Amino acid sequence: MKPIAGLIPYVAVLVGMYGFRSAWAALLLYHAGIVACRVGRRTPNLFAGFKNPLTLPGVLVCAMAAPVVYFLWPWLAAREGILPEWLAHYGLTGWSWRLLIPYFSIVHPILEELHWQGMAPERSTGLCSQDLLFAGYHVLVLLQLIHWPWLFMVFGVLVGSSVFWRWAAGRFGGLGLGILTHAAADAGVVVAVHRLL
Repeated sequence: MKPIAGLIPYVAVLVGMYGFRSAWAALLLYHAGIVACRVGRRTPNLFAGFKNPLTLPGVLVCAMAAPVVYFLWPWLAAREGILPEWLAHYGLTGWSWRLLIPYFSIVHPILEELHWQGMAPERSTGLCSQDLLFAGYHVLVLLQLIHWPWLFMVFGVLVGSSVFWRWAAGRFGGLGLGILTHAAADAGVVVAVHRLL
């Protein structure tokens, strides 16, 4: 199941975004795949790991995604004016975009942490294939939006984030820290995009 589970976001992006031209279709297909993989499996403790010395600094660091994306956008963008065009192309305008902001900031990080930490090899503290798969599907999403040399930086940051979240889940006995910091990063990105618009 684990190798197939790692391909779920790739299939969702290819079908939803590149097939139906819908970011919502991709996101909901991805989340439906996560739920299907979780059926019959033990759910890890979502709340363990909230209270630890790394919570506040971790959330603050991940929330820095907002100013980083906002201020670096002129260099990150594949070309001038691409952001509103890209969002419109994938159906993220009006209420569709407004609904995505809370959904992507709250529901998405919880489901992603459940999915990717559920695939993690036991006792693995270093880099593993799960980290590469997690980072890789984000590159597939951003391929048309970000100037290609920056995709390597995005990939590296996401690999590092995946390693950290997996380490935190093992160290603190639950997904709490991962969910909080993941949510801070996702919220930071959508807030930055909203401000750029």
